[in-house]
Amino acid sequence: KVNKKAVFLKGTIIGIISAFAAMALFSALLLFLNLDRAYSVPFATISVAVGIFLASYYTAKKIGDKGYLIGIITSVTVFLFITVLSFALGKPSLNINTLFHLIIMLLSGTVGGIMGVNSDKKQRYI
Repeated sequence: KVNKKAVFLKGTIIGIISAFAAMALFSALLLFLNLDRAYSVPFATISVAVGIFLASYYTAKKIGDKGYLIGIITSVTVFLFITVLSFALGKPSLNINTLFHLIIMLLSGTVGGIMGVNSDKKQRYI
């Protein structure tokens, strides 16, 4: 039997590490290609979406059931972690941009969860 709490924790950690790795990659691109700083916000959004997709995919694949719900829970968990971290770093801000990021995260997590459940199976479940 799968320990769901441990799988969620590991998936969340995978998502956070993946998001930070993608951010580091995009930061290096900004630096070495001398790109405008205006690209940093879209790159950060893409980085977090990729991290949440990977986290949801991994978690749903391991649990194997209810991919959409697993994706939503994983998305909310990572969103709360990032929000608490940004508040702790001294830039507390909840605005329309935060809502946009939450929606992107929920969509990415839902798709990742559904794809994780449906991978390696002949019968497809949402």
